[in-house]
Amino acid sequence: MMSKVVARAPMVLAAALLSLAVTACGPQHTGETYSRGDMQRGGPVLAGRIIAVDDVPISGTGSGIGTVGGGVAGATIGSALAHGRTGSILAGVGGAIIGAIAGNAVEQGITRGQGTRFVVQLDNGQVINVVQTNEANLQTGDRVTVLEGGGKTRLARESGPPPPDPRP
Repeated sequence: MMSKVVARAPMVLAAALLSLAVTACGPQHTGETYSRGDMQRGGPVLAGRIIAVDDVPISGTGSGIGTVGGGVAGATIGSALAHGRTGSILAGVGGAIIGAIAGNAVEQGITRGQGTRFVVQLDNGQVINVVQTNEANLQTGDRVTVLEGGGKTRLARESGPPPPDPRP
């Protein structure tokens, strides 16, 4: 019995590592990271001042990658540790169910995070809000450039002198 477990150890280890690798590929959504789809897309550039900053929770995603990866790993591990054909099948099904639930939970946890909601008064008087991460350590009162494009709005610290006041 011990030799069977030892013989299948590499397969079990590979399945566990595959599951972790797949669920660790969660997307990174930051204010400073762009995807390939964002390239070569123009959009308006506005300027304004941050008038409020709040931390907000960002919920995790369930793309199915964690569920599938966990299910495959659970099935592999369950069937590798069981004895006999029927036991191996039942353990594989049970392992797949438990692995899928665990994989989904891992994916949710990896993709969950903290974001920052910025309320910005644009130079034209309009007030908008943008939720993103805050790698630039933006604060209330900071001048920002508002970048719109590809259905997304991002804030970046304004560089250069402030524009003239458009109001008389």
